[in-house]
Amino acid sequence: MSQLLYLLRHGETERGQCYLGRTDAALTPRGWQQMQQGLGSCRPERFAQVISSPLRRCAEFARHWAGERLRIDPRLAEYDFGAWDGLTGEQIYADSPRALERFWQDPWCYPPPNGERLEHFLYRLRALLDDLPEQGPVLLICHGGVIRAIHCILHGHPVNRMFTYTADQGSLHLFRR
Repeated sequence: MSQLLYLLRHGETERGQCYLGRTDAALTPRGWQQMQQGLGSCRPERFAQVISSPLRRCAEFARHWAGERLRIDPRLAEYDFGAWDGLTGEQIYADSPRALERFWQDPWCYPPPNGERLEHFLYRLRALLDDLPEQGPVLLICHGGVIRAIHCILHGHPVNRMFTYTADQGSLHLFRR
């Protein structure tokens, strides 16, 4: 028997388009709307558990939407981009074009300066998945990198395929595990 796992990506943030990992940015009004649209007519009662990243862009919406049904789990935090956190791709490329190219080609071997190692990121997400209840659907309110990584974990894809999976702001993804 397989379990349904729903993953909702946070919406647009006040920081705009940048490498947003540990930087704690709030949602814009449009970001709130994107998340509500992503959930459509889903109600918290539909899920055996609702679990959110502790970062504001996920947790504030999750608390509002799920109320007492919500559990916060730090393992759902976004990938830590280290020195690149909060910077745009253009800013990083202007300063370190080769480092950014290597990261995109082989993120396993070339993490951002002072950034999280991908093996640690994947380890904490696998640990989270292992701790989920086996019965009933679960909703994870999280980040684009988390969704891409879980996609690779559940489908047995190599980590360099993470960036080929689309996870738009406010989008809802369904996986079976």
